[in-house]
Amino acid sequence: QQVDAARGVIAENFPRGTRVTRPTGGFILWVELAKGGDSIALFEKLLERGISIAPGPMFSATQRYRNCLRVSVGHLWTERTEKALAEVGRLARAQVGEVAIANA
Repeated sequence: QQVDAARGVIAENFPRGTRVTRPTGGFILWVELAKGGDSIALFEKLLERGISIAPGPMFSATQRYRNCLRVSVGHLWTERTEKALAEVGRLARAQVGEVAIANA
């Protein structure tokens, strides 16, 4: 249920063109940001807000996957968690110059 909830928040709040995995087991989602997305810059902005993600280059010896991030949804799903993930999406939209529908 938590994986489905997180995928729903991503679908609603991240920029068009974002892709997210559907894990067959476990609670880790890999998110490929839309063109222009930068997970390192996103990570830095999110830390200022007390939100943590795992940028893709952390998982590459050659610093690949800068347009990807890992989101863990294995913890208790709360309203705070949902809002934090929505904020990740809002900032990702801003990176690619896309205004969120709710803010349009």
